[in-house]
Amino acid sequence: MRTDKYGVVTLDGRHRYSTDGSHARRDVLVGLRVLEIEILDVEGTRLAAHPRAYGQASTSSEDPSMQLAMLCNRPNAWRNSLVRDMLPDPLREWLDRQDERERRGALRTLKRVDRESGWTNAVEAMLTTLESTGGVDRAGVTLLAARLAEGVERAEYDDDRPDLSEYDIAFTTTDAEGGE
Repeated sequence: MRTDKYGVVTLDGRHRYSTDGSHARRDVLVGLRVLEIEILDVEGTRLAAHPRAYGQASTSSEDPSMQLAMLCNRPNAWRNSLVRDMLPDPLREWLDRQDERERRGALRTLKRVDRESGWTNAVEAMLTTLESTGGVDRAGVTLLAARLAEGVERAEYDDDRPDLSEYDIAFTTTDAEGGE
C-alpha cells in the first residue's frame, strides 16, 4: 500500500493506521493478522503495529507519538494535530500561547522524552514541570520522565524549609570600617 501525506494507510476505506510522518507518501507492506496490523517498510523493517479494527464504523489508530516528528518540522500544523488533542488542558493551552520557535522546542523535547520514557511519562513530566516552574525545560522534563518510567516517586518537600534570610543579612550589612 502507499501511505498518505501524513504517513497513514487506510484499510477497507474506513480503518486508519499510522506510521511515522517521515514515511509519508511511501510504499509500505501491511501485514493483516486477526488481532493486529503490522506496517513494514519495503525492506521489511517494522514501522508500526496497531490493534486491528473491525466493523463498519470508521476508526483511527493514529498514535500521537507518530505525529511528533512531523510537528517538529511543521509547528504551524499544531492547531489541527492529534498530539494537541491528546494533551491535558494546561499543557495544550500553554503550547497554544507559544510562538513558533518556543513551540518547536517544546515539541522536540516531548518527542525526545516520549522516545526515551514513553508517551504517558513524557506528558506527565511536561505537565508537572509546567505547573511547578511555569515553563518546560528539556533537562527537567527528561529527568522527571526517566524517574517516572523507572517507577521512582516524585520528590516531595516539606513546607518547613530553613529560613535563609539570615544569609542575606550577613552579606548586606556594613562592617565597622565603613565597607560593604
